[in-house]
Amino acid sequence: MNKGIYELEGLEFMGNNFKDKLKFCGEGVRLYPLCKMIRAQNAELDNHCQIFDYVFIDAGKSLKIGKYSTLTWNVLIEGGAKTRIGDRVFLGPGTKLLTSTYKIHGYYTVEHLPEGCQETDYGDIEIEDDAYIGANCTIMPGVKIGEGAVVGVNSLVKRDLEPWTVYIGSPCRAIGKREKPTEERQIALQQIDWSKHL
Repeated sequence: MNKGIYELEGLEFMGNNFKDKLKFCGEGVRLYPLCKMIRAQNAELDNHCQIFDYVFIDAGKSLKIGKYSTLTWNVLIEGGAKTRIGDRVFLGPGTKLLTSTYKIHGYYTVEHLPEGCQETDYGDIEIEDDAYIGANCTIMPGVKIGEGAVVGVNSLVKRDLEPWTVYIGSPCRAIGKREKPTEERQIALQQIDWSKHL
């Protein structure tokens, strides 16, 4: 007997089908139907964050996504370590957060080989509140991106980034400072409850 379209193997990891598997799911979380997550039991998604179609996430040891943060099309989070994304963070299309890399010197760089032939280095990634990551950026293991930092399109992030600073390039370099939102906008934002759940 053929399975119906909603009973196909693997769909339990897609869109709203994995909401009930999450460690925590806040109010108003939007999971587009073609986003996919594995190890969802390690993930905490705070209020009103959204994950667009074609995003693939391995929640690894732990994943936390803050309030009103957005992961756009084709974002990839993988590697099996810890990832923390703050409030109001934007990840542009095609951006990759890599929490592990293969050791290359003296090892093979593929999986499923006999024990000891391949080895992996892990590094947690943290992106603080209000950071903006442009399209097709790559964030390497062990990186912390400071509050309000901006990373331009096609940038490679290999080291920690300073708060409220604009970066571009591969590897990225600082090119200026970002102005914080005006006092008027900061006051308007206080209409929202920013008390922490995560």
